[in-house]
Order: sequence, then C-alpha cells, then structure tokens
Amino acid sequence: MSVRPSRAALDLAQRYTLALQRVPPRGATGERAGKASGSSLEFHERRPYQPGDDVRHIDWRALARSDQLVVRLWREELLARVEILIDTSRSMAIDARKAQLAVDLAALVAHGAREDGATVQLLALGAVPRVVELEELAREGLAFEERTPFEASLRAAGGLQRRGAVCVLLSDFLFPHDARTLLRTLSARAGALALVQVLARTESAPASGAARRLVDCESDARLDLLLDRATVARYRARLANLISALADECRRAQAQFHSLVADAELAEIARARLAHGGLLAPR
Repeated sequence: MSVRPSRAALDLAQRYTLALQRVPPRGATGERAGKASGSSLEFHERRPYQPGDDVRHIDWRALARSDQLVVRLWREELLARVEILIDTSRSMAIDARKAQLAVDLAALVAHGAREDGATVQLLALGAVPRVVELEELAREGLAFEERTPFEASLRAAGGLQRRGAVCVLLSDFLFPHDARTLLRTLSARAGALALVQVLARTESAPASGAARRLVDCESDARLDLLLDRATVARYRARLANLISALADECRRAQAQFHSLVADAELAEIARARLAHGGLLAPR
C-alpha cells in the first residue's frame, strides 16, 4: 500500500517554516546566513575589543586610524540543506492514520523547507535506502513494506547523507535499540537534529480486557495474549520508559524529540505540538 501526502499537508507547508535550521558549532558551514557572529567569509560588523576575543580578528587598520581597539565580526552561516529520513518498515503502516501522519509530516517539513530556499532530500529508509523526489512523493506516495532492522537501514543511509545537514527522522522507534547509541550515531552526522515519533492510538493506549493474537508485521511471529489490565500496564510502562529515554538522550545531544499520536487533525498537531515544541514556526 502506498500513501500519498494529503492536501492539508501541502497547504500547511505554506503556513509553517522549519524552525530547526540553526547549525551548532560542530556542523559544517553552508549557504544560509544566520543572525549570530561566526567564521564565514561575509563581513558582518565591528565592535570594541573585549577580553577573550580572538586577537586574529583585531582590525589593525581601524586601530591605526582611530587609536581604538576593535574586532571584525563575520556573519555565521547556516547549512541550507534539510534531510528528512522516514522509516518505511511495515510497522509504520499498522494503522492507516499512522502511515498518513508520517507521510504528511515528511511532506510538510520537506515542502516548508523548500519554500525557504533549502536543498531538501527525502530518504526512504530500508535495506537499500533511496532518495524520493517530492514530485514522486506527491504522485506515487510511499510504500511501507520494509522488514530490514531499523539500525541496519540507518547505517545504509549514511552514504547518502551530508555531514552537517539539518536532519529530521520520522519513525515509531518501536524496535530494540539503545537510545544513547542511536542518538550518538545520528547526532554525529547532523548539524541539527529532530526525532519525531509517530504512534497509532492502539500503540499509545491499547485497551484491556480482550484476548488477542498478536502478529509481528515484520517477522510474522505470532503470540496469543490476554490483554488484561496488568499486561496493558506493563506495556504502557515500557512505552513510557522508551519515550523518556529518547527524550533524555535528545536533550543531551541538543536535539529535539516529539512523540505524536495519530488521533488528531494535522493542523492541530502542527500548531499545538510541533510549532509549540520548536520544530515548526508560523511564517
């Protein structure tokens, strides 16, 4: 099954811009000028010398003319390249609203960044990750058919990524992983990073009181289980621990983390969650 972006996602891209564009000092320089002072080749301004300033930036000509010690400041650059990585494993399509939200978010971020003049690359993760052009996404959509372990897909995508780019990763993160190792791998490449978790309502808050046969959508393994209150409580505790670990590691890595449930309108998610959380900003 292929899922195409909704009209709402493309409309919202006209109303929101990607706020995650500031490249930390570890990132590479790029094409977009920022407001802070940095080390690019574009002259910004002069100001009086302050203790601790780099003496290499002292303007000796100004000193000779005015007998005042000033330093030259240069405009910092931001890397105008945005990479959206989307998990295309079968678990992302376990629920139609979940798959639609993942695709809509990818389209919203991608088109919003392109509206701002950024170079945008959408990567569908899998055994053989591939670049998906935005026109192809709108025309053909994305298929969620991958069975490859996520971390293997992520390693395979490394050769298609550019170090220092702004990176947004969309996944449910419902796979065995160590949050610290995952964030270390991602943040080592990215100049700025956001993880967006997309969950179905049944994954976020499963109902108790029923006997179910659970089928792993990627391995086809089966498990007969009584979803009594104790079982559901244990599941919810494990999910809360997973979300907490990802949020904590994102804070340590100076990255953003957003956990979303596919049970609200896209416009409400964009306004109340992503704009409020700093991933998006109104134009």
